[in-house]
Amino acid sequence: MRALARLWNALPVLWQRRILDRTQPRFLVGVVGLGVTSRGEVILARHRFGSPRWRFLGGFLSRRESLEDALKREITEETGLRIEIGPLLEASTGFRWARVEVVYAYRVVGGDLVRTGEIAEVQAFAPDALPEMRADQRGVIERHAANVISWAAGRPPGPR
Repeated sequence: MRALARLWNALPVLWQRRILDRTQPRFLVGVVGLGVTSRGEVILARHRFGSPRWRFLGGFLSRRESLEDALKREITEETGLRIEIGPLLEASTGFRWARVEVVYAYRVVGGDLVRTGEIAEVQAFAPDALPEMRADQRGVIERHAANVISWAAGRPPGPR
């Protein structure tokens, strides 16, 4: 193993990257948000692309973009809303695709809700009256809604 490590370390970084690029699986990186209103309702959307079920707002990370900037960009592009990013809630392997999905809390701080080509509908729901939606995201709401609502209201979150 030591000899292999010496050989690897002797390779130029460009060759190391090429080898890793060709031998390691690739994943998309998605970033979505559990958004809440000032009334403690969960913000969900029905997207025009993919499943018609209700789900979180968000999208894919662009190269050289931070996770937080990607979420802000995606939500603004999709809805016209400006948001404040809250705590990181979870990161997991994505739903159906080879992807990593990162979930943040957020609250709306400005902008006007506009209908775009990507979003069919945006609506807020009480956490205990959710519509038909992705099971993985429903689980995120069940695990984190109370703390996100507290954060959005300016109260310190409770125990996790």
